[in-house]
Amino acid sequence: MRIGVFDSGVGGLTVLSALQAAMPNHSFLYLGDTARVPYGTRSPDTVIRYATAVAQALIERGAQVLVIACNTATTYALEHLREICDPLNIPVFGVIEPGVQAAISHHTIGAIAILGTTGTVNGGVYQRSIAAKCPDITILAIPCPLFVPLAEEGITDGEIARLVAERYLAPIDDTVRTVILGCTHYPLLRETIAAVLPSVTLIDSAQATAQVVSQALLSSPTETDPSTQFFVTDEPSTFQAIGARFLGKAPKNTTWIDLNTLPKPTSSTPQ
Repeated sequence: MRIGVFDSGVGGLTVLSALQAAMPNHSFLYLGDTARVPYGTRSPDTVIRYATAVAQALIERGAQVLVIACNTATTYALEHLREICDPLNIPVFGVIEPGVQAAISHHTIGAIAILGTTGTVNGGVYQRSIAAKCPDITILAIPCPLFVPLAEEGITDGEIARLVAERYLAPIDDTVRTVILGCTHYPLLRETIAAVLPSVTLIDSAQATAQVVSQALLSSPTETDPSTQFFVTDEPSTFQAIGARFLGKAPKNTTWIDLNTLPKPTSSTPQ
């Protein structure tokens, strides 16, 4: 299976890395919409429009599965993309529901906190999903927008990262026992967040998503020589430099594409 993974930028590389570890015998196409990053501050209609163009680009390049490795795009565009991709027999996965399921599975007592971008928090999908499954759980949602640039600049530990984390996480008291890292950048700050919140369980939605996707594709055909290709909508060298902080090495095979020149979607499943 060729699995298409996309995000507004580099944060989704944490999801890609988890998917590659869980499914080493599948090929991946990763598209970072770096010309229009971030999605977290965009309107819902704009996010849907951007996500649709990105998904179309991956399908045109042979993706047979789509993983939305972006919490904001999952919040606003997941159902829309499923409607588009269902006739093409292309399953679409988001990162929110797996994170919620993992949090509820680990949770035993107290409140659940969600850390995310402003768009993810305001979208309320995490809150609604948890409330629908466990209506008695107290939910605290906290926007942490500076975590994204800190992760991309490699400032994930030390005094600056700690002070920012302490400021954002101050509302979390002893009643909170489980915290969802509701942005794909945030796993890079996991150790700093854990140091500020030593008594909570941190849920990594990237790892949870990889588990869900790998289970869903358990019986799918595998490859003897899988590959990974990267696509961006802005300067590849910038993506490669920042991406190295997420993957531990620079993402090779990175190609610039123009989403404005895409052909219309086909009506058959790509091979």
